[in-house]
Amino acid sequence: MSPKLVMSILGRFLVAASFAFVVGWTAAGCSHPEQPSGPGSAGSTGAAGSTGSAGTTGAAGTTGSAGATGAAGATGVAGTTGSAGTTGAAGTTGAAGAIGSAGTTGAAGTTGAAGTTGSAGTTGTAGTSGGTNLIANGDFSQADTNWNAQNGTATVTNGQYCFSAAAGSSILIGWGSMTVSATLASGQAYTLTYQASSSGPLSVKMHVKVAHAVAPYTPDDYETSPDDQLGTNLQTFTHQFTPTSADDITGVAFTLGSTTGSGNSTVCIDNLTLTAN
Repeated sequence: MSPKLVMSILGRFLVAASFAFVVGWTAAGCSHPEQPSGPGSAGSTGAAGSTGSAGTTGAAGTTGSAGATGAAGATGVAGTTGSAGTTGAAGTTGAAGAIGSAGTTGAAGTTGAAGTTGSAGTTGTAGTSGGTNLIANGDFSQADTNWNAQNGTATVTNGQYCFSAAAGSSILIGWGSMTVSATLASGQAYTLTYQASSSGPLSVKMHVKVAHAVAPYTPDDYETSPDDQLGTNLQTFTHQFTPTSADDITGVAFTLGSTTGSGNSTVCIDNLTLTAN
C-alpha cells in the first residue's frame, strides 16, 4: 500500500474519532443537570455517540502488469559455408615403359634347378634387345614341341631339355622345321641366348649353330667359335651376330663341341631366345 493511501485512511479515521468524541461529550456532560431537590435518581446516561464507521479502506493500487517480455532476438542465419576448394586432378601416370618380350623367358625361375644356381637371373640380358622372341617354345613350357633329338634321346625334365652324353657323343638337339621356324633379315643384328648345364664326370663344351632348318641346311647364319664351356650349374650364354643373307626358314642346332673324361654326364638346355636388336 502506498504511503499516500495510508495517510488518507489515517486522516479519515482521526476525523471520525474526533467527531464521535465531540458528540459523546456534548450529550453526556455539556448540558447542566438540574439541581436535585432531594436524592434524585441518577441522570440518564447519554447514549454513546455513534462510532464513526471505519474509513473506507483504499483499494489496493492496481498492480502494474508485467512488462512485456521482449521477443528473443532473431537468430542470425549461419554464414554460407564456402564450397570446398576444387581438388586438383591427380597427375597423369606415365605409361610403363614397354617391356621387352624377351623378358617372358623368365620361366627359368620356375625350374627348381635354376633357382639353386642363381645364375638364371642373368637371362635378363635378352630383355635388352626389346624384340620379340623368334623361338616358339624356347622355354619348354609346351614340353618338347618344335624340338627334336638326333643320334640320341632327350626328354623334358623340370622344364629343361636333357640328355645323357658320353665321351665322343654325336647327339644333336635341334629346333625348327618346315612348319615352325624363324625368319632372319640380311644385315639385321640379332641376339641369341640360352641356358645349359652339364652334371657328371665329363668336361663338356656346347657348339651352337644358327642356319637354314631344312636341307640343304644352308646358309649358315651363325655358329659359336669358340664353343661354350658348360658348368654343373645352369648358366646363361649370349651371342650376337648379323647374317649376310636373308633366311626365311631358320633353325638352331646344339651339338657337343668336345668332351673329355670318362663316363656319362647329363646335359640340359633351357630358355632359348632369338631376338632382333
